[in-house]
Amino acid sequence: MPIFTALLALLLITLIFFLILLKEEKEKKEFFHVMAHRFRSPISVVKWYVELLSKKSAGNLNNKQEEYFKEIYSASEKLNECIDSLNILLQLQSNNLVVKTEEVDVKNVITQIIQKLQFKIERHKLHLQEIYPKEQKIIVQTDAKLLNIVLQNIIENALKYTPENGNIDIKVNLLNKQLSIEIKDNGYEILKKGKSKIFADSVNFKDMDFGLYLVKLIMKKMKAQINFRSEENIGTMFYISLPVQVLTNTPELI
Repeated sequence: MPIFTALLALLLITLIFFLILLKEEKEKKEFFHVMAHRFRSPISVVKWYVELLSKKSAGNLNNKQEEYFKEIYSASEKLNECIDSLNILLQLQSNNLVVKTEEVDVKNVITQIIQKLQFKIERHKLHLQEIYPKEQKIIVQTDAKLLNIVLQNIIENALKYTPENGNIDIKVNLLNKQLSIEIKDNGYEILKKGKSKIFADSVNFKDMDFGLYLVKLIMKKMKAQINFRSEENIGTMFYISLPVQVLTNTPELI
């Protein structure tokens, strides 16, 4: 029942997104902020109760119950992320988004994303490998929030289309003040018809899977490049190249 409630809330957010698109710019912002506040409140309540129950405040849970509560908590987190994504999308479309640079440990960003998706990775028995330069910490100046959104969307896309027992590799490198990240899977090939829609100039209204659309806009705002290649029986690889300021205490590859 709680999972059904979370899914219903997600559908309502989708409906609200349609309504937002129909409004004028000023109305969009006001309408969204009001609805975002109204959605965050019940989501916070759901998360609070799940945390209480997970800590066995109301008694012990069996393994199946713990699994269900993890799923509910994950769905609640996803709803909050949807709200954040819609907010950023509106700012990008109105050209009001400001890129805020700060010190970012890229490995920590990726580790946190993987921890958040761990339940899904384990459930589908996926093998995920992170590859970083030896004896080099990738610490740069960039927008941590935007980088997080980009990487999480691409990694989630890989999880979605990689079959059980599949492999996903995340390779990070730093060269000439360019942060290079490759996310490769051995999942299903992107069909020719679908390749032209990967970085479309508008949201895919059919299924509202606007993750890669948002990624494209963010990459453009950050003056970064993103591309992909997909082959049958091999899989798909997304790769991004992001100009960054390398901190002086970070050795850079030549």
